[in-house]
Amino acid sequence: MKAARVTSWGSPPEYITVPDLPAPSPSQLQLKVLAVGIPRVVRGRAARKHPSAFGASLPFDPSIDGVGLDEATNDRYFITASSEPLLAERVNVDRSQLVKLDAAADAVTVAALANPTASSWLALRRRAIGGCQGRTVAILGATSASGRAAVSVARALGASRVVGLARSEESLAAVEGLDEHVVLADPFVLPSSVGPIDIVLDYVGGPVAIDLLQAAVIRPGENLQYIQVGGLAGYENHTLPARLINRKPILIMGSGLGSVSTEEIEREGPGLVAMISQMKAPFEVVTAPLADAQSVWESKEVGDKRLVLVP
Repeated sequence: MKAARVTSWGSPPEYITVPDLPAPSPSQLQLKVLAVGIPRVVRGRAARKHPSAFGASLPFDPSIDGVGLDEATNDRYFITASSEPLLAERVNVDRSQLVKLDAAADAVTVAALANPTASSWLALRRRAIGGCQGRTVAILGATSASGRAAVSVARALGASRVVGLARSEESLAAVEGLDEHVVLADPFVLPSSVGPIDIVLDYVGGPVAIDLLQAAVIRPGENLQYIQVGGLAGYENHTLPARLINRKPILIMGSGLGSVSTEEIEREGPGLVAMISQMKAPFEVVTAPLADAQSVWESKEVGDKRLVLVP
């Protein structure tokens, strides 16, 4: 069987021959892999820069989820966050990690959207207290892939207003579905037109997040829920002024594996997949054969686009 594996940390996966799979156990299905998304976390795992890969050994498959086909029934499934190697022609997957796709769902789109969309879906469904129905959600880093997907998620979950914040005015203007655009500048200014903010989804981190919390207007009698999702700015820590949380009602939380349990992620799988099956990709998606993984991994043609490998 052919597969793509990292054979040297920091290098793209190589297309190699691996042993054929054994017969699936009674709790498993053997699927033909149709599409595997390559989001930032997969690239981090391939470089051994993501915590989930720190204890891994070579050769290593950095994939986390994908789409597969049961050739016996012709049913297609989204394969949720899995320890099974998906950058291969076939995979044995526990049935508990599978979500059946609708007939109309596009495998490549689902594979491309799953990871960036899951971050905001889990944050708003499992971390935001009371959800976001009728609330104003501010997305810090709205021009990132996950930030763009978060706009659609917030809308689908009933947010009354969605505010996008990012540094590029041009890129921000191209994000669909925003009620308000706020360009991050120094000094930071939050326009009064934004009004009270209920939930902040932060994909950036660092000083700008603190600036936003300091400037945000909070509804009387309510808490501002700040949810740290990503750290695109590269800051390891927040410098949080004590006076800020003393004088403003702010709830600070994170969203990710650990703060969201594996059981919660599994329970949210069907709803997440149902949504992304109907979403239009808010960013450009590039597909390539699994055999070309090594050459396209860092290619200029892919650049900032979302790569999906197709065995």
